[in-house]
Amino acid sequence: MAPHPTDLAGSPLLILFGVWTLLASGTLLRDAIGRDAAALTSFAAATTLLVGTRSPSRRERIRLRAATAAFAAGFGSYPAWAALVSLVGLRLGLPLRAPTPPCAGSPALWVATLVLAPFFEELLYRERLLPVLRGRIGAPLAVVATSALFALPHLEPWNMLGTLLIGLMLAAVYLATESVWLCIAQHAGLNLACLVCGVPPVRLALGPVASAALGAILLAASLRLLRTPTRVAASRRSPEAVHG
Repeated sequence: MAPHPTDLAGSPLLILFGVWTLLASGTLLRDAIGRDAAALTSFAAATTLLVGTRSPSRRERIRLRAATAAFAAGFGSYPAWAALVSLVGLRLGLPLRAPTPPCAGSPALWVATLVLAPFFEELLYRERLLPVLRGRIGAPLAVVATSALFALPHLEPWNMLGTLLIGLMLAAVYLATESVWLCIAQHAGLNLACLVCGVPPVRLALGPVASAALGAILLAASLRLLRTPTRVAASRRSPEAVHG
């Protein structure tokens, strides 16, 4: 999909600056309203900004079955991602950090992490920035650049490393499908797994190898479902198109 003319004028960079400003403002509210409520507030503002500035030409119909499979792929592949991040982080010499227990955090944190973060982050880094940078510096560098920008606001070294690696995968999925909904669903599945299973995963989690295999199978299924015409779409095709 070719970049929209307004994208080339710098609009995505302005949106990026606006989102990062909102996220930074959220950190300033922590002492006043608490960390989880501050995250919810800033994430809601970022989501509103991304939705409000989204071009109608970018809107795509949600393929529910494909999105469900992508969500399951994200959840199922989490132990494999956790193992990969741990391996890379230890090789880089990152200090060990305290684990996060399963089902920790307030309802505000769950809404911010499970609903708002996947939505505004995928709309920004994959849908808005990736196509524009691909047109300017090529797909490989665009994937790396948008993944690095995705990782930077997470600040904590382990979170930055994890989001960088996962961002590379999400960028590849978007370039292969141009479906932001698949990216949102897979991102949400991963976030849910982090919340439910803990960091690192201590329950409801497969081994890394089985997790990687399951995630790959479910992701392949979501891609196949995305490319399969729906019954409604097929019924609207003319007999000539069907039999021709």
